[in-house]
Amino acid sequence: CQSPYSILFIMSFTLYTDAGNFRAFKVLVAAEYNSVEIAIPEFAVGTDNVTPAFLKKSPLGRVPVLDTPQGSLFESNAIARYVARLRSDTELLGASFFESAQVDTWIDFCSHDIELPATLWYYPYLGVAPYNAQLTNKAKGDLAKSLAILEAHMATRTYVVGHKVTLADITLVSALVYPFKFVADASYRAAFPNVMRWFNTCVNQSQFESVIGKVVLCETPLAVPAGGAAAGDKKEKKEKAPKAEKKAEKPKEEKKPKVVEEDFDEPAPAPKVE
Repeated sequence: CQSPYSILFIMSFTLYTDAGNFRAFKVLVAAEYNSVEIAIPEFAVGTDNVTPAFLKKSPLGRVPVLDTPQGSLFESNAIARYVARLRSDTELLGASFFESAQVDTWIDFCSHDIELPATLWYYPYLGVAPYNAQLTNKAKGDLAKSLAILEAHMATRTYVVGHKVTLADITLVSALVYPFKFVADASYRAAFPNVMRWFNTCVNQSQFESVIGKVVLCETPLAVPAGGAAAGDKKEKKEKAPKAEKKAEKPKEEKKPKVVEEDFDEPAPAPKVE
């Protein structure tokens, strides 16, 4: 008797993404649970994602993008849900209509309340965005608030929804891999023992490990790369020193004080946050 899911082994799927993209993790982990094979060609963001052919697949040039026999899909949550729906027996979207809605709830929570503060925190340490101390500290605090919600939820649960891994677990874990590896040290994680129990349970399953590898938790947070300070932070530091020097020189250069003041009193631009 042929399995109703045997067609998945002959269907062709191709995922376009840059290496190490955490948004692609959830797609690939879901594929592992559903035994779906997905080809991943080499792909260079900044080059391959701006070609006319690719922009027809993803109008804003964002990755990941999945090619399916029916056409292309963009936006990582939509792709992950598509892959999860390819098999119903694994119940990655929940075992009931209510559980399916719960899974969607946590996926949305992850997008707004986990991914956003997490990336704002660790992107500067990877050189992806300029460092701004105020923004980084706020992001760190915002992630802690979101983790506290997940912490309370996991107090009596092994998995986020139901009694087995669903796309809710896959999505949340995928978003937490990098902050837990790079910036959230033991003292930060200590406030969330239930989250860490659940996280370790998931990442040590073969389906996760085959995609993201062995996760080594952060002991010492990464340092901000040299030259990684936000433009506004640099300007502020540069302006303060010259002002002090020029004030001391005023008695010697009484005829040209206005020129000096105009050079250095121009307001510094606001820090650019990307």
